Amino acid sequence: MDEPLGALDKKLREHMQLEIKQIHTMLGVTIVYVTHDQSEALTMSDRVAVFNNGGIAQLGSPDDLYNTPQSSFVASFIGENNTLEGVVDRVSGQECRVRLNGGGEITALAVGVAQGAPCHVAVRPERLSLSSAANGGNALPATVDGRIYLGDHLRLLAKLANGQVLTVKVGPEATMANGETVTVSCAPNDCRAFPTDAGTGGALPKQGKTT
Repeated sequence: MDEPLGALDKKLREHMQLEIKQIHTMLGVTIVYVTHDQSEALTMSDRVAVFNNGGIAQLGSPDDLYNTPQSSFVASFIGENNTLEGVVDRVSGQECRVRLNGGGEITALAVGVAQGAPCHVAVRPERLSLSSAANGGNALPATVDGRIYLGDHLRLLAKLANGQVLTVKVGPEATMANGETVTVSCAPNDCRAFPTDAGTGGALPKQGKTT
């Protein structure tokens, strides 16, 4: 099935996703489902293959790809991610300490990084929290730079001291106002540090496909 729902509107698309999953269960056959929609790939699949430049970047369950991406490309391509750039200050076991470009430090899980090398630190918006003070783990001072209301949640934009803006997913009851000073916090095991790809200059992926 190659992009079977690409021309449908959102509600019909979601309805047809459920129909296809029910047909799949009823028939008990293997379906290869090709899509550029990352959320659809997670919804429809038992196993997902992410392709990049003609090769498989990662193959695994939707949960594996979303929560334990093995490369910066997969982390950025599957779901929404904040990406912080910096240099690995030290590596200790499975974790590393990263000096962020423009100031600040963060501790993350080390995924193939080396001391002194440039890296990307990826963290999901729902893994970040905002508070008036640090609550342990990583803590970065920031200023609320925008509020996006999406019904069941808010996406708050938090501008760090180095000028980078992070997206933070919080409940709709959050009261932080634009211009308010906050602390962006996250646990080290919710952050993943990947080597910077010198060939892309640290750019986020522009193309990719999921099957």
